[in-house]
Amino acid sequence: MFGRRHFRPLAVIMGLIGSCVGQQSPAKVTAAGVTITEPGVYQLASLFQHSDIVAVVKVISGDAESYDSAVYKGEVIKSYKGKADGEIIYFGPYVGERLGWEYVLFLRDMTEPITPKPNSVSYGKIHYSEVFDEGYSSMEISYECVFDGRETRDQCDYGVRVCTDYIKLPKSARTFPPEGQDAPFGCRWVRKTSFLSLLEGLHNPK
Repeated sequence: MFGRRHFRPLAVIMGLIGSCVGQQSPAKVTAAGVTITEPGVYQLASLFQHSDIVAVVKVISGDAESYDSAVYKGEVIKSYKGKADGEIIYFGPYVGERLGWEYVLFLRDMTEPITPKPNSVSYGKIHYSEVFDEGYSSMEISYECVFDGRETRDQCDYGVRVCTDYIKLPKSARTFPPEGQDAPFGCRWVRKTSFLSLLEGLHNPK
């Protein structure tokens, strides 16, 4: 199993500087001959629009050895755009997705198939979709005890980890901790049922 992804600290700091709430083109800064690209900032609706695939995906397996970047094999549990429930997809390129776990993925289809390295044991030459926006378009689903409620059973629920410094949610969406309070890497939890309701509204607008 791959280790947890560590976001680039400098990219995170740079992202906090940005004040744009709509879609923002990544900025580039050159220092000592090195170009650093910060993540963009998207409204959730804009992220949905700019994605070819939006789905809850269970990670079945992963390969960080046979290709030039990490490739995961996943099963679409619930599709909101671009695929059907039950389909198998391949995606990457960031390490850290946990095998057997579910993620809400916003993906872009690559125009060319990805080819394995010679003499490697791999998935073969496959169609591949890309997690973009410095990895923030991949959102972990996990059982957490961070929500509101008087009783412990109300405080614990399945949630979606959304980095709201980069993915802007509707004002009606409740996050934990709330906006305005510090959160690691600017990432907060949203109850899974609430977040998937937002996706359903984007999939089937009234």
